[in-house]
Amino acid sequence: MLSPTKIKNTMNTIIKPIELAKKIEELTGLNVFENTRRRNVIEVRSLLCHLLRSKLKMRWTSIAYFFQENGKHITHATVINSVNTYPSNKKFNKNLARLENIFTFKDDIHIDEINKVQYLEDRCEKLQSQLDLPLVKLVKRIPKHREEEALRFVRNVVKSFEWKYNEKEIVE
Repeated sequence: MLSPTKIKNTMNTIIKPIELAKKIEELTGLNVFENTRRRNVIEVRSLLCHLLRSKLKMRWTSIAYFFQENGKHITHATVINSVNTYPSNKKFNKNLARLENIFTFKDDIHIDEINKVQYLEDRCEKLQSQLDLPLVKLVKRIPKHREEEALRFVRNVVKSFEWKYNEKEIVE
């Protein structure tokens, strides 16, 4: 799987999850994003999950999302299981411990901040698409001085729908 000389000469500072995954693949020859249950791939994948969680401080769902972006079907529950089984994998596969020790990490990495930015960008896109709905566009055309009147009218329309179609949602 891994030669000791290869381990000694590969000390790098890792700052991105994809860099870490590529380096592990380079060292082991195993693709951690491969959809397989082969033991050697699972053990190396558990190492990656462990490093992403403990060293890069990524959240469970962020790790799962990272794997999904790279073609591996995985959920946060699988990631949790992978991280929890890493100590026993490491106990029986000494190469994992050697692999883990070759990586160094910057202390000021904030992967979660990157994920928050992505989340906010996605949320903004979703909200923007909701603003493009025909009903919203119509409501935006109501003059400010007529908003109360329009609100009363819409409430009455909703109440008539509830009565007419026997729907029980009340708009406040």
